[in-house]
Amino acid sequence: MSDTDENCPHCGAKNPHFKRQSNNTPKTIEELKKWYEDHNLPPQSVTRFFIGVNTKEPKAFGIYQDGDLFIVYKNKADGSRAVRYEGKDEAYAVHELYQKLKERIAEQKSNNHKNKKSGSSSNDSIDP
Repeated sequence: MSDTDENCPHCGAKNPHFKRQSNNTPKTIEELKKWYEDHNLPPQSVTRFFIGVNTKEPKAFGIYQDGDLFIVYKNKADGSRAVRYEGKDEAYAVHELYQKLKERIAEQKSNNHKNKKSGSSSNDSIDP
Protein backbone atom coordinates (compact mmCIF):
# COMPACT_ATOMS: atom_id res chain seq x y z
CA MET A 1 0.00 0.00 0.00
CA SER A 2 1.27 3.45 -0.92
CA ASP A 3 1.71 6.35 1.53
CA THR A 4 -0.76 8.24 -0.66
CA ASP A 5 -3.57 5.68 -0.10
CA GLU A 6 -5.73 6.83 2.80
CA ASN A 7 -7.35 3.39 3.09
CA CYS A 8 -6.34 -0.11 2.07
CA PRO A 9 -7.74 -0.78 -1.43
CA HIS A 10 -8.55 -4.37 -0.41
CA CYS A 11 -10.06 -4.23 3.08
CA GLY A 12 -10.68 -0.49 3.61
CA ALA A 13 -8.56 -0.26 6.77
CA LYS A 14 -6.99 3.13 7.53
CA ASN A 15 -3.39 3.47 6.40
CA PRO A 16 -1.28 4.51 9.43
CA HIS A 17 1.40 5.84 7.04
CA PHE A 18 -0.99 7.97 4.94
CA LYS A 19 0.51 11.31 3.90
CA ARG A 20 -1.51 14.13 2.43
CA GLN A 21 -0.14 15.52 -0.79
CA SER A 22 -1.23 19.16 -0.45
CA ASN A 23 0.85 21.61 1.54
CA ASN A 24 -2.08 24.04 1.68
CA THR A 25 -4.19 21.75 3.83
CA PRO A 26 -4.42 22.82 7.49
CA LYS A 27 -2.69 20.39 9.84
CA THR A 28 -3.47 21.94 13.23
CA ILE A 29 -6.62 23.31 14.84
CA GLU A 30 -5.05 26.79 14.78
CA GLU A 31 -4.28 26.48 11.04
CA LEU A 32 -7.86 25.34 10.42
CA LYS A 33 -9.19 28.35 12.35
CA LYS A 34 -7.00 30.63 10.21
CA TRP A 35 -8.13 28.92 6.99
CA TYR A 36 -11.77 29.39 8.08
CA GLU A 37 -11.20 33.09 8.77
CA ASP A 38 -9.16 33.63 5.58
CA HIS A 39 -12.07 32.25 3.54
CA ASN A 40 -14.49 34.74 5.14
CA LEU A 41 -16.94 32.04 6.14
CA PRO A 42 -19.96 33.00 8.24
CA PRO A 43 -19.72 32.67 12.03
CA GLN A 44 -19.42 29.13 13.35
CA SER A 45 -22.88 29.42 14.88
CA VAL A 46 -24.25 29.86 11.32
CA THR A 47 -22.20 27.19 9.52
CA ARG A 48 -22.53 24.75 12.47
CA PHE A 49 -18.80 23.87 12.21
CA PHE A 50 -17.09 24.48 15.56
CA ILE A 51 -13.29 24.61 15.44
CA GLY A 52 -11.58 24.21 18.81
CA VAL A 53 -14.96 24.04 20.56
CA ASN A 54 -16.72 21.15 22.26
CA THR A 55 -20.30 22.29 21.71
CA LYS A 56 -23.27 20.21 22.77
CA GLU A 57 -25.65 21.97 20.35
CA PRO A 58 -27.57 19.71 17.94
CA LYS A 59 -26.69 19.51 14.26
CA ALA A 60 -23.06 20.54 14.70
CA PHE A 61 -19.69 19.32 13.47
CA GLY A 62 -16.61 20.13 15.48
CA ILE A 63 -13.07 19.47 16.58
CA TYR A 64 -11.41 20.12 19.91
CA GLN A 65 -8.46 18.98 21.99
CA ASP A 66 -8.92 17.17 25.29
CA GLY A 67 -5.52 16.65 26.90
CA ASP A 68 -3.41 14.84 24.32
CA LEU A 69 -6.45 13.62 22.36
CA PHE A 70 -8.09 15.30 19.39
CA ILE A 71 -11.80 14.68 18.96
CA VAL A 72 -13.83 15.19 15.78
CA TYR A 73 -17.56 14.88 16.32
CA LYS A 74 -20.97 15.29 14.77
CA ASN A 75 -23.91 16.15 17.00
CA LYS A 76 -27.11 14.84 15.50
CA ALA A 77 -30.50 16.60 15.51
CA ASP A 78 -31.75 14.30 18.29
CA GLY A 79 -28.90 15.40 20.58
CA SER A 80 -26.81 12.24 20.21
CA ARG A 81 -23.14 12.47 19.25
CA ALA A 82 -21.13 10.47 16.75
CA VAL A 83 -17.37 10.64 17.29
CA ARG A 84 -15.72 10.57 13.87
CA TYR A 85 -12.18 10.46 15.29
CA GLU A 86 -10.57 10.35 18.72
CA GLY A 87 -6.82 10.01 18.90
CA LYS A 88 -3.44 11.69 19.15
CA ASP A 89 -2.97 12.56 15.45
CA GLU A 90 -3.93 16.24 15.20
CA ALA A 91 -3.26 16.42 11.46
CA TYR A 92 -5.56 13.46 10.83
CA ALA A 93 -8.30 14.92 13.03
CA VAL A 94 -8.07 18.32 11.33
CA HIS A 95 -8.15 16.63 7.92
CA GLU A 96 -11.38 14.81 8.85
CA LEU A 97 -13.19 18.07 9.69
CA TYR A 98 -11.54 20.02 6.85
CA GLN A 99 -12.79 17.53 4.25
CA LYS A 100 -16.35 17.64 5.63
CA LEU A 101 -16.26 21.44 5.73
CA LYS A 102 -15.06 21.65 2.12
CA GLU A 103 -17.77 19.18 1.08
CA ARG A 104 -20.47 21.32 2.72
CA ILE A 105 -19.09 24.51 1.13
CA ALA A 106 -19.22 22.89 -2.31
CA GLU A 107 -22.79 21.72 -1.68
CA GLN A 108 -23.81 25.21 -0.53
CA LYS A 109 -22.24 26.84 -3.59
CA SER A 110 -24.07 24.39 -5.82
CA ASN A 111 -27.36 25.07 -4.04
CA ASN A 112 -26.81 28.83 -4.27
CA HIS A 113 -26.10 28.51 -7.99
CA LYS A 114 -29.26 26.45 -8.53
CA ASN A 115 -31.32 28.90 -6.45
CA LYS A 116 -30.04 31.87 -8.45
CA LYS A 117 -31.06 30.14 -11.68
CA SER A 118 -34.53 29.38 -10.33
CA GLY A 119 -34.96 32.76 -8.63
CA SER A 120 -35.17 31.30 -5.09
CA SER A 121 -33.36 32.79 -2.14
CA SER A 122 -30.98 30.87 0.10
CA ASN A 123 -29.36 31.24 3.47
CA ASP A 124 -25.71 31.22 4.50
CA SER A 125 -25.80 28.14 6.67
CA ILE A 126 -23.76 25.09 5.81
CA ASP A 127 -25.96 22.38 7.31
CA PRO A 128 -23.99 19.50 8.84
